[in-house]
Amino acid sequence: MAKTWGQTQTQYLRSLQGKRVTIAFLDGKGIQGELTGVDTYDIFVRTNDKEVMISKGSIRYIHEANSEGTQ
Repeated sequence: MAKTWGQTQTQYLRSLQGKRVTIAFLDGKGIQGELTGVDTYDIFVRTNDKEVMISKGSIRYIHEANSEGTQ
């Protein structure tokens, strides 16, 4: 039987919900904002008083932003 380790994607994203995150895209660009929601294919982030939908397939990585608001 295969052994699993760490968190699943769902558990990890759920732990970030409501927190400020940094998202890096495959094209090298990135944004910061509050993670407001997650579904099967997309995540939702509030940045500059706008909520945006981001395809999970376009994300290189996502992590909690530090308290200074930088990566």
